[in-house]
Amino acid sequence: MANTERLEKLKSILIKSNGVGIKELSKELGVTEMTVRRDLKSLMETGDAVIVRGVAVYRPKAISVEAQVYSIEDEKKVMREEKERIGKKAAEMLEVGDVIFLDVGTTLEKMASLISDNMQITAMCFAANTLFQLQKKNISQIIMGGGYYHPSSTVFESEAMLPIMKGLRATKAFIAPAAVDMALGLTCSVPYDKTIKELEIKNSQKRILLITSNKFGKVKSTLFGTWDQVDAVITDKGITEDWISFFKEKEIELFIV
Repeated sequence: MANTERLEKLKSILIKSNGVGIKELSKELGVTEMTVRRDLKSLMETGDAVIVRGVAVYRPKAISVEAQVYSIEDEKKVMREEKERIGKKAAEMLEVGDVIFLDVGTTLEKMASLISDNMQITAMCFAANTLFQLQKKNISQIIMGGGYYHPSSTVFESEAMLPIMKGLRATKAFIAPAAVDMALGLTCSVPYDKTIKELEIKNSQKRILLITSNKFGKVKSTLFGTWDQVDAVITDKGITEDWISFFKEKEIELFIV
């Protein structure tokens, strides 16, 4: 098999899988493990693959360069019904006395809009779109992160906010990754988002991911968490069987709505 043809076959195998070991690739391609490593090095140099704990994972070039600029108005149009169902389920998980982190994104905005009026909870948020929904609800208390305003996501952030955030604690954190992958974990697109999400994870008793099914098997540029930090996932009916099995194996509580 010619080198170019073999590289294309290798790339095809990686695209169809969630990660393949060197030995398995050697058998699949009918070449030595040394040849597989050399071919993987070629794919890594072009940005088409990464190695994670000895496993080869496909990495489309769109991942390495954030070609698309995030727009919250555009994002609101994507999977609107699914986000509403996910947001509704998340709001139903709230209990009197809860102190919660509400992450950034349109699914969290939808969740905030569906919280019961006059509920005795404290909500901490970091984005103007979520705050706008919360202030209509007359809940016990709202804590808002401050700093520089990012119009594309309506997020406020600054380093001056970090000491305050580090002192906050929550019973539940509702977190919305930009993408999730079995091997590569939980990712987002921008560093300031990473800082917020890491603190939400670290300072909460229970970490709940709100994910539409179009984000499974995807990767963004910035890692913020791993699967062992996740307690529950709420997603829509587009989830595939391999992901259902994955969450069962990880003992992560799964809600499909």
